[in-house]
Amino acid sequence: MKSILLTFTVTVTGVAIAATLFLNTILSTFGLVSTSVDTFNSLKSSQIVMEKMQNRHQIKKRNITNKLAKRSARRIASASLAAATIGTVAVAATMTGFEIHDYCEEQASLQIEHNILYGGTTEFDFDTCLEQGQIESARILADVKQSTSDMVTEAMHSATDYSHQQWLALKAAYMTVIESTASSIGTFDDALK
Repeated sequence: MKSILLTFTVTVTGVAIAATLFLNTILSTFGLVSTSVDTFNSLKSSQIVMEKMQNRHQIKKRNITNKLAKRSARRIASASLAAATIGTVAVAATMTGFEIHDYCEEQASLQIEHNILYGGTTEFDFDTCLEQGQIESARILADVKQSTSDMVTEAMHSATDYSHQQWLALKAAYMTVIESTASSIGTFDDALK
């Protein structure tokens, strides 16, 4: 009885292995594979997550250049306005260099993400990115020079107007005090007579 049970078990195992190999061979010719339902559901979930990550990556990639232009112009202009007395152009050039470096670091991280998400092996060329950033920075610097000049002129006019208004207010207050003092002295003189 043992030998019959052993023979039956070996035969069933052999048929199962042969069927699996035959099925996998046929499926592999069509680029398919047999798997369990749990594994299939897990792969489906992973695929959905991967597609969401790829979509986010594409959006991030589109927005990074626009973000550079917007953020750089604001930061450089504010730093240039604050440093109007120590050389606006030098400060703007330095800030632009920092912005380009940050931009290239973000591009490098995007390239790493791209390689992971899409199975690529492309290496990021930092020097090429810096060259492209310098072209963009020339445009930003020209815009900043103009806007900074306008802002400094406007700030100077505002300060002058404010100072003039403060002077007039101080003068009016002084005149009020003098008139009040003069009338008090006049009232005191009238009381003494």
